[in-house]
Amino acid sequence: MATYGSDDLTPLLAQQPSAGLGYRQGILRAWNALNAENTVEVGGTLIENLPILNTNNDALQLAPGDVVGILTTGTSANSWMILGRVTMPGTPAAESLLSQVSSGIAVGVVTTQQSTASTTYGDLATVGPSATVTIRATGKCLVILSSQMGYATATATGGCKASFVASGANTIATSGQRSINMGMNTGAPSTFRVDQFGATFYLAGLNPGVTTFTMKYGAQNGSVADFSDRVLVVFPL
Repeated sequence: MATYGSDDLTPLLAQQPSAGLGYRQGILRAWNALNAENTVEVGGTLIENLPILNTNNDALQLAPGDVVGILTTGTSANSWMILGRVTMPGTPAAESLLSQVSSGIAVGVVTTQQSTASTTYGDLATVGPSATVTIRATGKCLVILSSQMGYATATATGGCKASFVASGANTIATSGQRSINMGMNTGAPSTFRVDQFGATFYLAGLNPGVTTFTMKYGAQNGSVADFSDRVLVVFPL
C-alpha cells in the first residue's frame, strides 16, 4: 500500500464526473477568522470566498496552507463548499490541531476554605484561582465559576458572592451580572450553612490576545462569607 507524507489525499481519490455531487481538494491560500472570507487554490486556479459547510471548532483552526476538502455540485465553483481541513492521522498537522483544541481551555482550582467580611469584591488569603488563555480572533469565550459558599457565624441576613476580573489583552471588572451568589434573609439568626454554586458566562467583543481571569470574593450585608473548592474555567470559542 502506498504511503503519503503530506495531508494531500488527491492520489487516493478518483476524479469525479463533471456534473453531480463530487469531491475535490484545494489549498487554503488566505483565511479571515473573523468573517470566513477565503481564497482557495483548486487545480492551479484561485477561487474566492467558498462557503463553509463545517462551521464548528474545526473552522476556527483553519490557516493558510491547509489542505481542505471541497464538496462539488456541478462544474461551477459557485456551487462548491469547503467541507473542512484534511488531516492525515499520525502527522505533525494532526498533533498540532488536536493540541490547539485541548490546550485552549484553562482551569484554576483553589480548595482551601477561607473567608472575608468585605462587602466589596477582593482577594481571599489565597488569591485566585486564575486561568490564562489566548482569546482568538472571534473575541469570544466562556467563563465558568464554581465554589462552595457558606457562613459560620450566626446571622439573620447575609450571604456570599464571587465574580471575576480579567487583565492583559482585556480588562474586565467584577460585576453582579457576572457572579454567583448565596443570600439569606430569615428574620432570625442561623448558625451554619454551606451550598455549592456555579454558573457559566458568555463573553463577546473581546480583544484577541493573552488574557488572565481571576476570581474575586465578597460578603453581603456584613456577614462573614466562607469559600472553598473554588474553580475557574475559561474556554475560548
